[in-house]
Amino acid sequence: MPALSAGTKPSGAAELTRFAAVAAAVDTAALTAQLARRRQALAERPGDVYDRADEVAQVYARWFATYDIICPLPGQIAAARRKGLPAIGPAVDALLYGELTTGVLMGVQDAEAVDGGLHFDWAAQGETFTGFRSTVTCSQDEPVVRDATGIVASVPQGPDRRTSVTKSSRHLVFTVYDAPGLDIRDFDTGVRVLTDLLRETGSVPDVQEVVL
Repeated sequence: MPALSAGTKPSGAAELTRFAAVAAAVDTAALTAQLARRRQALAERPGDVYDRADEVAQVYARWFATYDIICPLPGQIAAARRKGLPAIGPAVDALLYGELTTGVLMGVQDAEAVDGGLHFDWAAQGETFTGFRSTVTCSQDEPVVRDATGIVASVPQGPDRRTSVTKSSRHLVFTVYDAPGLDIRDFDTGVRVLTDLLRETGSVPDVQEVVL
């Protein structure tokens, strides 16, 4: 598990209070099978899961709007409600299961590609990194996660390419992000859902958290 740390919050930066990570070595076949069972159970008896997830996701959507960025979570939750959870690959599927059933924003990196620890920080104006699809340019005090090489994710703008997961990634580190106004119980639910899912596949997740 990469060690977690956090920089000093700048004056005027978003009121975020916590940052967590859940890391584990995974059996991709077991994770795929468990996710299939979870998807089937949710399709048969969705209950109010998506209603609550959408309520939580709207907290992120309102925050992202301050960056003129559309939060993807509400749209993804609406699509999952209509069509079911997607099946892309074990790491991404686990991430989407966690996000779309809780509404809590998360990320996932290939732990073997992470250089040293993970450091929650705030970007300088114009700071850039290579995103999954294109170069990402950060605004002043935009919340980001770094390793010893550079930024691995912007909270509102998404992950980098260097540490991105593939279908064969077996050492995963999931990150869980706070938002201004997010209920602490919802944050804790996000961490718990990921942890429980990994334990059900036989993994031994390592959970760390830092106060911002």
